[in-house]
Amino acid sequence: MTLQRNPTESEMEGEPDEIEEFTIFDDLPHAGKDTFDKSVSIISSTKERRAVVFYAPDLKSLCCIDNSASEAEATYTKSVTEGFTHSESLTVSAQYTIEGSFEIAKASKTFGFSFTFSAETSKSTTESISFTVPAGKKAFLYQGFFRTKILTHSPAIGEYSWVEGSEGLYLCSGTKTTTKPLIGPATLI
Repeated sequence: MTLQRNPTESEMEGEPDEIEEFTIFDDLPHAGKDTFDKSVSIISSTKERRAVVFYAPDLKSLCCIDNSASEAEATYTKSVTEGFTHSESLTVSAQYTIEGSFEIAKASKTFGFSFTFSAETSKSTTESISFTVPAGKKAFLYQGFFRTKILTHSPAIGEYSWVEGSEGLYLCSGTKTTTKPLIGPATLI
């Protein structure tokens, strides 16, 4: 899946990193120029150039409320995190914002999610959500996410490599509920 983003002002003037789109890969791709060019540049404190690679979208199970033996509805409040979960802070170039949406199919269900990230998305944010489960019912709560990993480019030697221990997640905003658990692999539509 490839998503468009608006070029920055400096990019319109011909500076490096003139990507106009980035790709969400089905699986972790090979560390190389093509992968780097299809990823999102992040600010680096070293001489290496860095990009965050998005891959393997899926659904994260947040909770299950089994209210099937009750005659009263149940309301549940849950803290949900949105954004990057990397151990190091990721700072996306301040000049652009990336917005997109995607659909995931899992266990014969299709769910749409959207996301927005920019320089302000360098860390995760948490908010509380509440949902109600009717009497005699079950509800399963899910959140969409991408796996992420940081790829570096060392211009001096022309090498591309993965940053050791840089695996993380990007947790999308919004949640979805189902009446049955979703088991099996997810497919990006």
